[in-house]
Amino acid sequence: MSDERNLEQAALVALGMLEVGDKTDAPRELVNQMREAAALLADTVDPVLPSPRLRERLLNAVAGYESLKPLADVRAHDEVWADSGIPGVDMKILFRDRKSRRTTMLLRMAPGASLPVHHHHDDEQCLVLRGDIRWGDLVYREGDFVVMGDDTTHPKVHTAGGNVLLLIAGRNEYMA
Repeated sequence: MSDERNLEQAALVALGMLEVGDKTDAPRELVNQMREAAALLADTVDPVLPSPRLRERLLNAVAGYESLKPLADVRAHDEVWADSGIPGVDMKILFRDRKSRRTTMLLRMAPGASLPVHHHHDDEQCLVLRGDIRWGDLVYREGDFVVMGDDTTHPKVHTAGGNVLLLIAGRNEYMA
């Protein structure tokens, strides 16, 4: 990637318009430097009161959000991907339901990555949002949905081209 393209991609990531590791390979250090520079620039600008109309719109938007009181609010640009401990596999927890002990999350696998054999102690729902997931002769692609039942053992799964999966799952051996 050219230096100019690196700078452009890092700037887009720093502004929250792209996500590191998803649509770009912008160096994380460069992204962090740009975020720090933007924060320093913001500190040098004198605050300006919004117009009464804009202020009212902002306060209404905040009040509307507060009245909903969502249990989870995870935005696409939030960088909350965590290393799963499995090479090439990251997780983004969207919601943990304390009552049912089920977790809704995104699982992102790099091309060629795999998940080990694991036992399901609860049903697991999986929607392929992007890419592929495979085990044995089975291949699931974007838009495919599969549910693994309670008390089943899932064989080793892998991806050829990488993926992003939406999982709603209870406890299993590799997910605390």
